[in-house]
Amino acid sequence: MLKNFWYACEFSSSITNKPKQVLMFNQKFVLYRNSQGKIVALNDQCPHRGAAFSLGEIEKDCLRCPYHGWKFQADGECIEIPSNPPGTPIPKKAHVPTYPVEEKYGFIWLFYGDLPAEERPPLPSFPEYMVSTMRPVYDDSIDNANYARLMEANLDFTHVIAVHKKSFGQRIPINKPITYQVDKYDWGAVAQVNYESLGNSKSILNFLLGGRPELKTKLTLYLPNVTLAEINVGRGGRFDIKFGILVAHLPIDENTTRVKRVLYRNILPVPWLDGFFRKIDHKLAQEDTVVVSTLNSQTMPKISEEIHVAADALDITFRQFLQKSQVDYFPSSHEKDKQSIDMN
Repeated sequence: MLKNFWYACEFSSSITNKPKQVLMFNQKFVLYRNSQGKIVALNDQCPHRGAAFSLGEIEKDCLRCPYHGWKFQADGECIEIPSNPPGTPIPKKAHVPTYPVEEKYGFIWLFYGDLPAEERPPLPSFPEYMVSTMRPVYDDSIDNANYARLMEANLDFTHVIAVHKKSFGQRIPINKPITYQVDKYDWGAVAQVNYESLGNSKSILNFLLGGRPELKTKLTLYLPNVTLAEINVGRGGRFDIKFGILVAHLPIDENTTRVKRVLYRNILPVPWLDGFFRKIDHKLAQEDTVVVSTLNSQTMPKISEEIHVAADALDITFRQFLQKSQVDYFPSSHEKDKQSIDMN
C-alpha cells in the first residue's frame, strides 16, 4: 500500500447520518455525516473493549458505542461513560484516531498518513467533459485479487485482445505493434494508444461516424488507488461514442479488493438503460478478475523479477511508483494500534 495519499474509499451517496464501516489495509474505519452534512471518519473500534462503532448510533453528531454506550466526539475524544458516577474524569486514553476526509466527484477520499494538511498531495482532477456531460452508472463488488494487480490490468493496453477477446476485444486489431509515450506527473501517469480502424465491416454506424471507426484509448493512473480509461470510438465527429471507466480499488488485504466503478457514457444516456450498461461493465471487469486472481504472485513483484516488453511501459511506470513509496505490509489484527483504558 502507499502511505500519505488520499484514498477514494466510498461513494458519497453511501454515507448518511448512520455510521458505516469501510475496510482498507486490514483495518476498519467508520464514516458518517454530521448534522451539517460533513463527513467524519474514525477508527471503527472503541478503545474500551474494541466494539465496532459502525453498529452503534449517531447522537448529536457524536458516536455512541453499541457495547457499553461510551460516547465519542467527531475529534475522537470520549465525552461520556454512562457507568461512571457524575464528575468522574474521563480516562486520558479514551480516544479514537480520526482521519481527514474530503468529497469530490461523488467519492469520499480518506487521507491515510501523517503529513500535515499543507504537505498533502491534492485530490485528483478528472476530465471535465466526462464528469459534467456524460451519464454515470455505479457498481460495487469485492474481488479476490490484489488491488495493485487489478490496477495494473486497468493500465494495460494489450490484454484486451486476450482477456476480452469474446467481448469488446474481438474487433481490435491484434497485429498492430503497441508503442506509446508515458507522461509522468507527481501523483500518476497517462498514456494513449490509437487504432486506425476497428474493422472492415460496413454498417450504419460507419456512415454516421464518417467512415470505419477509429479507436482511441487513454489510460490514466491517479495514485494511490484510482484508474481511468477514456475510450473514444469514431472519427472526431458529433456521433463519436465515448466511455469513461473510472475505478477505485480499496485494498482490503493482500488478496482481496473492494472495487468501486463508475461507467460514464454519452450513448443512450437515459436512466432506464443504466442497468444494461452496469451489467456490461461488470462483466468486463470480472473478465479481468478471473485472470488476475490466478497470477502466481498476488503481491506485486519487483520490476526485475518479471519479463517486460515495450507495451508494458505504463504498467512499469506504476511499479516504479510502488517500489519508491510502497509500505509492503497490511497490518494484521494483532498488529493494529490498540488502545487500553487507564483507570487511574
